[in-house]
Amino acid sequence: MNKPQLLLSICILLLCACKQEDINPELAITNDAISKHIETLASDEFLGRKPGTKGEEKTTNYLKNQLELLNIKPGNGDSYFQDFTIQKVAHLECSSLEITTNDIKKEYQFKNDFYASTSFKLDKTVSIENTDMVFAGFGITASNNDWDDYKDIDVKGKIVVVLYSDPGFYTNDPSLFRGKQPTYYGSFKYKKREALKRGAVGLLMIQDPSTDWNTLNDQKDAPLFVKDQEALASDGLQFSGHISIPLMNTLWSNSGYDFDYTKNALEKGFSALPLKSKASLALKSTGEDFIKTKNVVGILKGSKQPEEYILYSAHWDHIGTRDAHLGQDSIFNGAIDNASGTAMQLEVAKAFTQLKNQPERSIIFLFTSAEEMGLLGAEYYANHPIYPLNKTVCAINADASFAVERMKMVINVIEGFTELDSLVNIAAAKLDREIFKGNGEMPPNNVFKRSDHYPFVKKGVPAVWNIGNFEPMNGDKKEEEKIGNYVRNHYHKVTDEFYEGFNPANITFDAQLNFLTGLEIANSGLWPNWNPNSEYRAIRNESLSKNSDLQTIE
Repeated sequence: MNKPQLLLSICILLLCACKQEDINPELAITNDAISKHIETLASDEFLGRKPGTKGEEKTTNYLKNQLELLNIKPGNGDSYFQDFTIQKVAHLECSSLEITTNDIKKEYQFKNDFYASTSFKLDKTVSIENTDMVFAGFGITASNNDWDDYKDIDVKGKIVVVLYSDPGFYTNDPSLFRGKQPTYYGSFKYKKREALKRGAVGLLMIQDPSTDWNTLNDQKDAPLFVKDQEALASDGLQFSGHISIPLMNTLWSNSGYDFDYTKNALEKGFSALPLKSKASLALKSTGEDFIKTKNVVGILKGSKQPEEYILYSAHWDHIGTRDAHLGQDSIFNGAIDNASGTAMQLEVAKAFTQLKNQPERSIIFLFTSAEEMGLLGAEYYANHPIYPLNKTVCAINADASFAVERMKMVINVIEGFTELDSLVNIAAAKLDREIFKGNGEMPPNNVFKRSDHYPFVKKGVPAVWNIGNFEPMNGDKKEEEKIGNYVRNHYHKVTDEFYEGFNPANITFDAQLNFLTGLEIANSGLWPNWNPNSEYRAIRNESLSKNSDLQTIE
């Protein structure tokens, strides 16, 4: 081949490559690059990536360096880091709970019959003396469900006692809230805030009937929270906690009621009832600084609407190390959870930087700390947003994609609840994938609330969390079995490692879907909201009311 022909051939190849990039920009995300990130982040050198350790230093520096290489700018002024401090309850003192009924006093034992804390208002003694108690059903006021447990009752200065979850949990009626599916209204935090609004001094939630009291109580040790974060550390009540079902049954019978309190609370005409007893207790929490840690944040400025944002999130942390015994592995490497999600979002960042035309909206890349400690990094950002949440169009989360062959069917954990669905479906179709339709039901095991999208959801920001889960593209059903095997045998175990033969195909596929989803939204000009029947829509509407000229989905 002569020199002019060679030059012409090179030009044609370059033009074809550019055209291919325009047609399939997701191909910038490759198996090799995904594998390299996971192998590095899940190596023994990173010590299980626990916040506050040398593993954190290595991990956060790695992420900073990768963002710099991609020319992704620092997301927090001139820094890639958002620092915060985590505290823990170091010591909790609580007297027995003394309840007086008809001048007869009875004491109930802390942790045996009830659990209470000072709502993390630390180093402050709380003393409750002879305080009236009120049974307020589920403690829910929800106009969109035509439900108000607080109508015609004054709880100011009283202790509110409420049932676990929401009415749908007890009836399994999908038309009542969401049946067995959890809702925001059923959360402990929501119930506490509703009681606070009405002037209650404390709230006690009755034990979950499906959970053993000892199991429930074991989860209450040394809670962690973000230092000086009022919205996270305190609900404003003097105290809150749980009571056992036997204790509630005693309270109920002592009040002279001979009907079932749960059935009574489920009746449409329910009115809160006084529990004809007075309660006394004293408690105090002492806290200590636990660790200093950081989120990692980068930003790629948009070409047309740089002050509107698509936020990609993934938690960089895992659970560190354990004491080694008889030569056993001591490092929780966290290859799938969540080196996979971290790798995905790094490769999404790379794909955006390689576009011929940059996205119209800005793209934020948020790698959070302390997800394994209670979503604390995401909670911190959501309560201290670097970029306004009413200018954040959506959050796209990545957490634990599976090392198997490419899966056609994708579970979007938030599918069916937001107006993002149509845009996610468009992105999936470009990869010949489908989004599993959950018929308005949330995934089991409370997954909806168990990753970093959720703190943004609580603030009203619509979210996406895609996980390729079944129907392998190669038709080999054994690939689905591998997912089950990981969940049963390797999740949160030292065996969640990078290994010879590690197959990143599905992780890459999920990263490509995340990229295309964000690209679709970034260039759409739309502001998708929560669906009309969602409890988060009102929160979002209030937030967006401060914006003007929004283009919503019709």
